[in-house]
Amino acid sequence: MSRRRRGRPLWRTGLDALVVVGLTVLVLGVMEFLPGNNVAGNMRVIDGDSLRPGDNGHDIRLEGIDAPEIGQRCRDKAGRDYDCGRKARTHLKSIIAGRDVSCRTMDVDRYQRSVSVCHAGGTELNRQMVADGWAVAYRLPVYVRSERNAKTARKGMWQGEFDEPENWRRLNRSDSAGSPGEPD
Repeated sequence: MSRRRRGRPLWRTGLDALVVVGLTVLVLGVMEFLPGNNVAGNMRVIDGDSLRPGDNGHDIRLEGIDAPEIGQRCRDKAGRDYDCGRKARTHLKSIIAGRDVSCRTMDVDRYQRSVSVCHAGGTELNRQMVADGWAVAYRLPVYVRSERNAKTARKGMWQGEFDEPENWRRLNRSDSAGSPGEPD
């Protein structure tokens, strides 16, 4: 005599579906940070080396460069102080010029920002900021030549005097603002 097997309870089927949906959302969220992932669209410029996607996604840090902090003071060629951090932010905005930005994630930093190489049109933002003298090459040799050329031509911050952004943070930030030498 064969016994008829009862079907799975409805609540159990619903719970299984909920678990699958939850895992899918989790995996897709983590994938945003995997190296090689691309993010594209409208970006808000936070400072000279940081962007925020228009969809309020996770912040993006431009890989291999370090721009002055907002509020960081530099001296121009006449010896006058100016806020070079704001100038760097303004310059990055001008490079983007309202165009969509595409970024390729290379890493994730300790603040959970995507560390990326980004482009607006055919312009690589990371390299252009260094080439125009509004950021320095940071711990990667890939932008050193651009930095050297900007320094020789006295472009951007190189027209006068400035503290390297890493050194400025070390002297002007407390531990509560994060690691003093690491880019914000």
